[in-house]
Amino acid sequence: MRAAAPTRGARTTVRSIDEKTYWDYLGASPHAGYQQSPQWGRARSREWHPELVGWYRQDGTLTGVALIRTRDLPLLHRSFAIVPQGPVLDWEHGDLPELLEALRAYARTRHIFTLVVVPPLSLRGWGPATVKAALAEPGTTLWSQVAPDREDPIGRRASEALAQAGWHHLPQGGVLDSTQPLFNVWIPLRGRTEEQVLAGMTRAWRKNIRKAERDGVVVVKGTREDLPAVQRLYTETAERQGFETHPLEYFEAMWDALAGEQPGRFHLHLALHDGDLLAANGTAQAGGHAQGIFAANGSLKRRIKASNAVYAEIIRQARADGADDLDIGGVAESLEADGPEAGLLLFKADMGGEVREYVGGWELVLSPLLHAVFTRLLSLYSRARHLTDRVPRTIRGRKWW
Repeated sequence: MRAAAPTRGARTTVRSIDEKTYWDYLGASPHAGYQQSPQWGRARSREWHPELVGWYRQDGTLTGVALIRTRDLPLLHRSFAIVPQGPVLDWEHGDLPELLEALRAYARTRHIFTLVVVPPLSLRGWGPATVKAALAEPGTTLWSQVAPDREDPIGRRASEALAQAGWHHLPQGGVLDSTQPLFNVWIPLRGRTEEQVLAGMTRAWRKNIRKAERDGVVVVKGTREDLPAVQRLYTETAERQGFETHPLEYFEAMWDALAGEQPGRFHLHLALHDGDLLAANGTAQAGGHAQGIFAANGSLKRRIKASNAVYAEIIRQARADGADDLDIGGVAESLEADGPEAGLLLFKADMGGEVREYVGGWELVLSPLLHAVFTRLLSLYSRARHLTDRVPRTIRGRKWW
């Protein structure tokens, strides 16, 4: 896409921004996330065109930033755009109607027909005790049936501003892939010692950490040379738990973009036992927010609790890096105690994690006709991919020569 001229709201200009200025703002924001880092934009550049933009007042003050990822429609020179975990604005005090209008104007100059934002904000949260009580309550199947332990006025303010500006709330799925879950689990770290974080875990969780250490599990930092083994372990995990895997190139692009010199941090932790790779986790940090990118756990030697050991080390690392909180990944929207993901939810709650419901994805349609075409193509693509995903599962258990 060709560079566009700056666009203005009544008092705000949105324009391209250099990487250093961008990081200076991102690193100081309480709403930072690795998916809004320039490095992550480069990691996904085979699929998306990344662009860094900033919101400027007339006096030159920078009031927000965003990594916008665009994908062109063939031959039409029109683009679909998404801002994952962003934009990074002053959602609490900023003039949201003004900021959103400036973004709308900028999108028009970039010939964007549909723009999706996924603000890094929550609406409400449930502590670990509430989560476990909900799982044990017969008939409780949805988070909406459980009274939250806290409400987040910032997320509510953002949702109301987006709705009033003509944005539409998106259902999960479709353009919102697995990296944009609606419910995530966080472990607060700010102002807490390691002993206090461990005390927030169940007694069984702490016992399993000690058991892994006694049984000889060693957690080490991984290198790029470990990525083929990590990808195989991740694929095994995906097949067992029923989610989509990633090719080796995905992990290599992640490493090349995030593991070098940059203002953020990236760590690959491996849990080993007698030379066997049992668990692997990737974690990225931007500003004070550390976040799990992926978690892989094999079926081998499950009894020695390698997952507990690797998460204990991730918590230590995040605290050493000065993180205020650690996002350990998404959980299902269902609360059924016998559901396929109930075990993962309980595992994270026993770790002391609190569940947060995000504001989700919001869509601004600037060209209804192109949006309708794109939505149709996306639906056809999703069905085709679902069919091709089913074929290997059908033939995996048989021998084909």
